[in-house]
Amino acid sequence: MRKFLGFIAVIVLLLAGALYALTFADLGRFAPQIEAAAKEATGRTLKIEGPLHIGFSLVPTVVAEQVSFSNAEWGTKPQMLTAEKLALQVALLPVLSSQVDVRSVTIEGADIFLETDRKGRGNWEFGDAAPAPQPESEGAGMSLANVPEVNISNFHLAYRDGETGQVSEAAFKEVTLAARGSGFHAVVEGEVNGSSVSFASGIEGNTQKASLKGATLTVAGTSVGGDLTLDMTGKPRLSGALSSDAFDITPFLKGDGGVSGKGGPVFGKEPLPFDGLTALDADLSFALGELRYGKVVLTELKLPVKIDGGKLSAPFTAKYRGTPVKLALSANGAKGSVGIEANAANFDLGQLLTDLDLTTMLNARGDFGAKLNGQGKSLHAIAASLGGQTNLVIGKGTINSRAFAIVSDDLAKVLIPSGESGDTAQLVCAISRFDFASGVGKASALALETDSLLTTGSGTVDLGAERIDLLFKPKPKKASLVSLAFPVRLSGPLTSPTAGLDKTGVVTGVATAVGGVALTGGVGALLPLMSTGSDSVAAGGDCGAAAAAAQGSSGGVTGAAGGAAKSVGDTLENIGKGIGGIFGK
Repeated sequence: MRKFLGFIAVIVLLLAGALYALTFADLGRFAPQIEAAAKEATGRTLKIEGPLHIGFSLVPTVVAEQVSFSNAEWGTKPQMLTAEKLALQVALLPVLSSQVDVRSVTIEGADIFLETDRKGRGNWEFGDAAPAPQPESEGAGMSLANVPEVNISNFHLAYRDGETGQVSEAAFKEVTLAARGSGFHAVVEGEVNGSSVSFASGIEGNTQKASLKGATLTVAGTSVGGDLTLDMTGKPRLSGALSSDAFDITPFLKGDGGVSGKGGPVFGKEPLPFDGLTALDADLSFALGELRYGKVVLTELKLPVKIDGGKLSAPFTAKYRGTPVKLALSANGAKGSVGIEANAANFDLGQLLTDLDLTTMLNARGDFGAKLNGQGKSLHAIAASLGGQTNLVIGKGTINSRAFAIVSDDLAKVLIPSGESGDTAQLVCAISRFDFASGVGKASALALETDSLLTTGSGTVDLGAERIDLLFKPKPKKASLVSLAFPVRLSGPLTSPTAGLDKTGVVTGVATAVGGVALTGGVGALLPLMSTGSDSVAAGGDCGAAAAAAQGSSGGVTGAAGGAAKSVGDTLENIGKGIGGIFGK
């Protein structure tokens, strides 16, 4: 027995010596043959400019250094891939039967540049022929045991969209895929578009049905985790549940949202990924204790997402500062259609505007309702075809004229005249209803009531042309303010409208005070999407006058309008300080 063990020890030493000797073998003379084979197979140029040798290991490792692989002829960069070091660990016994069994892949200092052309063809596609269709897989699928372990360090990845020219970049310190039990454990550490990203998960199953167990994704310091399963036995189906105590999406939504400067486009013409809805089915659920965007915080967020036969259903519920908010998104990938329904009752509108860094000049609560639908392959096309309705009611509170300065300084001076009560007015009610058809929203009800004015409005918002054209008619409640009752037109691009005196309105007449006329059916008659619950703003009785005025806003001159119009010429000089900006002075 002792002699046998000694014999085994000698054999092991001889094998170890042979493997070690192989590390000194210069394989560089084979580099031209390898490069030629790559050229024949892909039509691209592979260069191995550094040493090509075998690393010392019980499982031989072929190591190539200073490797580069050329880009497609139409590519924007000469190289698709460069790497300081590539290492493949290959089992010996399968090689004897003309099979290649790669046990591990190691990549150091790699830079990969992926891109598409204007037709969507990727630089990872070789040759002109379309890839042959893959036969439908049968059986249980290939075991993950055949997947090699992966170790990647200092890895930079960039992707350029050939249609938009937009480039996304990622830099990874570590990417590993290590065998664990019957599956693998994956770890990714790095940055994506400047935000730190880390991912860790167990991977089980096979190529037909793989699962992520205990997956955790951390982006910019906030994490979401759960289990996911991808079933490829028929049409791909993704299912699972993800949750997080708190998640911050601010890093993902930095920038101007595609609006490049004042007056730029609001709705992009880039194609939306509707094809993804028809490519797979999904049954996912997201539960977040807190979702943060800047200062806006939503709590108790629940979002079930279902994709079935190309149709998306995603009913979203959450709370904003304790008030329930609901939003339901639907889409049809085959038709390229989108539908949105949203509502919230008695939410703190003033605080929302503050949290969004828009204005701190409003202190009031409101109700909101919307039911919209559109069709098209881009946001612009959907906006230009939009149909449906939006409703808004704002209740009692205070408002500062500078709040309207977000849109126009001139508009601010008319809607809340300075003087008797300064820049701040007591807000009684504001209501708004827009009916959309073919992307054009018509103001069916538009009114703002303060302690000094009851202002009505009419006009349109054209989302396809991205222009606004609204006419506001102030109706003073006090005789001392009758001289301020000049219609004001707000018009121009959505991102930079201008306001000024509507000369046609001054000539035809000046509206005056409207009494608190009762409206049959209440606010609900004008704003059918509003909640009638006891806690809603619309259920209160403060909007009767505004609703009646909005209903009759298209009427002619009433009451003392004639006298007010007659005195216009005498009063223009006296009110120059109040509304001088309207006249372009």
